[in-house]
Amino acid sequence: MRVLLSSVGRRGYLVKYFKQALGAGDEVWGVDSSPYAPGFVYCDRRYILPEVSNPAYCDKLLNLCKENHIDIVIPLIDPELNVLTHRQEDFAKSNIMVVVSPPATIEMTFNKYLTWQWAQKNNIAMPLTVLTVEEALDDIRAGRMKWPLVIKPRKGSASSNILYCYDEIQLRGAFDGCPEPMIQQFVEGPEYGYDLFADGQFRPVSVFCKKKLTMRAGETDKAISTNEPALIDFGKKLLDAMQLFGPADVDVILSSTGPQLLEINPRFGGGYPCAHLAGADFCKKLVDIRLGKTPVCDIGAGSEGICMLKQDEIIRPDWNNLPKA
Repeated sequence: MRVLLSSVGRRGYLVKYFKQALGAGDEVWGVDSSPYAPGFVYCDRRYILPEVSNPAYCDKLLNLCKENHIDIVIPLIDPELNVLTHRQEDFAKSNIMVVVSPPATIEMTFNKYLTWQWAQKNNIAMPLTVLTVEEALDDIRAGRMKWPLVIKPRKGSASSNILYCYDEIQLRGAFDGCPEPMIQQFVEGPEYGYDLFADGQFRPVSVFCKKKLTMRAGETDKAISTNEPALIDFGKKLLDAMQLFGPADVDVILSSTGPQLLEINPRFGGGYPCAHLAGADFCKKLVDIRLGKTPVCDIGAGSEGICMLKQDEIIRPDWNNLPKA
């Protein structure tokens, strides 16, 4: 079997996890738009692809997979999901399994205001969210919102362009300077992250939860696993309401009234190693699905109190003139 990680970037740990899940003679390939992707160091084969925004990206990826008998494609960054979800069938015709959720799921998760609407429809707690300053001020006057408020892009990632506003002047200034802004009630409490997993028929398989201890560049840097029943139940509720295939990385705040959803990323997240150390092994689950096996449901079965700490690794590349797909 050959597994290809697209936009492998700094996810060398995922290359290692997939190698552990595969058998002797199987391979993990990596592609990226940069020859300086550190994750390449662990890959069996490496190729350069155009950036995801390039119109040729998907066809070049498909041709590379067809010519080299790739069995599974794992996209690792958000822009790829938007492209590959609409081309999944093209890959399937060549017996290539692309791990991406349906277009409606990708659209809902990529736009945080659509996530808010989805949460309301499915009775999932999420901080009150509006699209205009006037709506926010009306809600403050009516007591439905209170300062501080949070301005964030509807389609942002990596915690970029998020601002906290304590009065109307700050709110208007932050709103005008934010791309495609939305306004959300600030909720106080510790932040938790989920690693969720569903099979190819969108059936819930895994709910692993972790308390985030430290973030770096929008990614979980230190975390500790938990099996708190209220958190596991909330994760199961999210998974039941979603049409998800494969992994999802989900952020929540544990408020005084219970968990509240912040965002959903239907892909491997930067905090996945914590779930993996706690027993998740989503990589093995994906390999099993490709082999026609049904993954065993293990919701709430993760080990409690497993700590994950990340550190930088120094890489000296031993590759030159990487082939282009």
